[in-house]
Amino acid sequence: MKIGRNEKCHCGSGKKFKKCCMNKENNGVPIEVIKYFQRKNAEHEMLRNAGIHIPLVPPIIFNGGSIRAFGNKVYANRPVDETFHMFLISLLQNEIGKDWWIIQQNLPQSAKHFITICFEKFQEWMQRNANTAKRLGKTNIWVAKPDGYSKSLLLLAFDVVSLSHMQKIPDSLLNRLRSHNEYQGARYEIAIAAIFARLGCEITFTDEKSSNKRCEFIAKHTASSFTLAVEAKSRRRKGVLNESGIQPGQEKLLNEHATWRLFKDALEQNPKDVPFTVFIDINAPLTPDIPLDDKSWVKDAKEVVQNKLKDCSPSEYPLSAVFFTNFSYHYQTEKEAQEGEMMGVIVPHPKFPSPDPKFFGYLEGALRHYGFVPPVELEKSSSETGIPTIYE
Repeated sequence: MKIGRNEKCHCGSGKKFKKCCMNKENNGVPIEVIKYFQRKNAEHEMLRNAGIHIPLVPPIIFNGGSIRAFGNKVYANRPVDETFHMFLISLLQNEIGKDWWIIQQNLPQSAKHFITICFEKFQEWMQRNANTAKRLGKTNIWVAKPDGYSKSLLLLAFDVVSLSHMQKIPDSLLNRLRSHNEYQGARYEIAIAAIFARLGCEITFTDEKSSNKRCEFIAKHTASSFTLAVEAKSRRRKGVLNESGIQPGQEKLLNEHATWRLFKDALEQNPKDVPFTVFIDINAPLTPDIPLDDKSWVKDAKEVVQNKLKDCSPSEYPLSAVFFTNFSYHYQTEKEAQEGEMMGVIVPHPKFPSPDPKFFGYLEGALRHYGFVPPVELEKSSSETGIPTIYE
């Protein structure tokens, strides 16, 4: 019998036929299911374009608790309403180590590490937003835009966890991260290594004890077997990120040109037998109101690279690409965090070309979207307890 469009569907759903099984397609698969997978595919592609090629698995509820998986590890008995962002920060605390946190808590404020300051400011941020921030649906989970300190902490957590779950972070690198004097260099190295890890690369850190010139690490793209040597440099400035001295004014920070020295030092780490890429962080206040090409540091960076490239043939210049970033959320302190900045130069005909033409495109996307940490949550929550999430 032919069922009328407005009659109740024969499947027993109680819906009208036109709203239910009439819309079944593809061998009886309901249109709702098809749309669900279409949405999931769109989300997957969005994450890939943002540089996240590793699986991020939503938690499941089991025996009254939440089970989360990240990389090759599974975490049981997590709080049911713990957000992905809070989960990352918790893992960061474990990775750095309980003893270090205890020592930091007993130090005077002026002697505390920047990570500790970020964590304390994050606690204050939660207190400020807990009662006023926007709630998610009928749950008590709230969302709010992060400030500079909270953003810095969350990104450190995402980077450390991403990297540590692809392979073990060398103890020497973690010790540098814990160190006042070596924090900035270690932090940027971890950020760049984590970007490669999220792109699906295996990371091999080079031997720090070697007396020879060496890059920071070798990244091997597992999908294409493309191998790339990577060097990362971060501009140090007085009074910023544990550096001693008085922080210069913003005008001086924005117009100081130290790009050439950093670029020159980075080129000296070239192993010269594999593709080589350099990353340099400017470490200057973000200027979202100034177009990228009008920023002083961008003009300086372009001039430096052009001067180096103009007299070199591809056979003499094995550098494949150089990227300049400005991931400087720490300048925003308790103000709402702005997006980071980046610009890159891909050498058109390098000595060692990439076998995967899409790889540098994905790398540029990852750098452009650095700062985005997706919320990986249950699609529906029956939460009745307020747990914050740093959301954007």
